[in-house]
Amino acid sequence: MKFDDYYESEYNPKRLKYIKIIVLILFGAILSHLLRPYIFKKTIENKSSVDAQTILEKKLDGLPEYERAVIEATQKAIPAVVSILTYGTQDVVYRFRDPFLDMLWGGRVGGRRPISATGSGVIVDPNGTIITNDHVIGISRDTRVKWQVTLPDGRRFDAKLVKRFPMQDIAILTIDGKGLPYMKFGSSADVIQGQTALAIGNPFGHAFSEGSPVSEPTVTRGIISAKRRSMKFDAQGVSRYYRNMLQTDASINEGNSGGALIDIHGNLIGINTAIYTAGGTGSIGIGFAIPSDRIKLILERVEQYGDIGTPYIGINVEEMTQAMKEALDIEEHSGIIITTVEDGSPGEKSGFKRGDVIIRINGLDVSSVEDARKTFRGAIPGEIYTLTIFRDGKIYEQSLTLGSQ
Repeated sequence: MKFDDYYESEYNPKRLKYIKIIVLILFGAILSHLLRPYIFKKTIENKSSVDAQTILEKKLDGLPEYERAVIEATQKAIPAVVSILTYGTQDVVYRFRDPFLDMLWGGRVGGRRPISATGSGVIVDPNGTIITNDHVIGISRDTRVKWQVTLPDGRRFDAKLVKRFPMQDIAILTIDGKGLPYMKFGSSADVIQGQTALAIGNPFGHAFSEGSPVSEPTVTRGIISAKRRSMKFDAQGVSRYYRNMLQTDASINEGNSGGALIDIHGNLIGINTAIYTAGGTGSIGIGFAIPSDRIKLILERVEQYGDIGTPYIGINVEEMTQAMKEALDIEEHSGIIITTVEDGSPGEKSGFKRGDVIIRINGLDVSSVEDARKTFRGAIPGEIYTLTIFRDGKIYEQSLTLGSQ
């Protein structure tokens, strides 16, 4: 028999078709086996999500409309509020009073000790951008630190520092993960004194989680007690300037720093930052949050320019003499007088003129050049200041949008 005859006798198209079918069936079975855990997991997750939503809706039935709104806002916001663990080492100096040791080490010897602290943060976009306070991340000249971020669902990530602004007490971190929850911004400019405010954070870290990887944030309820609070604190070798802060009576305690202050719709209106303790260590119902509009402005400038820049207004001023006050018939008011306005500057674009007398800046009386400088410390280009001025025998309020150098 010839080779060609043998090949033709062994070749069977029908048999080859059956072999292909068997191979496809085996391949499908293997693929199904490999994907089964993932499909099962996603099915369970989707079912759990639906079940949780159904259970929540049943619990909300019969509650007053206001209570429903508070609960829904809380449930909407909580997944994006994270716990931040700062850990690392700090330089320490040991001093001696022994003459022999003084001779050897000059009276002191250095070393490092471990440190750790917890705070809160808020994820503000699906890419894992986290906003928190600069004092939460624990950076100083004598520390070397890292950060671990824990979500309320138990997931943990190592975080990277994007940018920090010590004067404004803001830090931006980032984590790399999929399906990250995030919180939408509300407008702090639209906040009204007396409206409901909810403070969300992790004042205890994982202290009460009993080893569970899931750590539910704490929620407290109050109102917006006041707006436009400004203050300065000196801490960790840094002067921090807080402008237009929101004041709330929602309890904010240690560890809540960097957490969210939200409105009744679950939107971010502020970053919880400081409390007034009257000499104690806990909350007495006076807490302060950095307004969300300031946070948004910082993020926008960092994304666009890589930094916030240095404020610039292009207005030169000097203190008024008694003769000036008499000439302008403004003796009953304190103030500083504008001597020059630079061409094309933010001051000129905002309508300020040579000879205008600045009486107040953002509601604060101004009687000296130093008073004016203080109001602009910690300012961010793009922010809008309200200046009260005296011009042509009348008092006006005029807005000034800060430029950048």
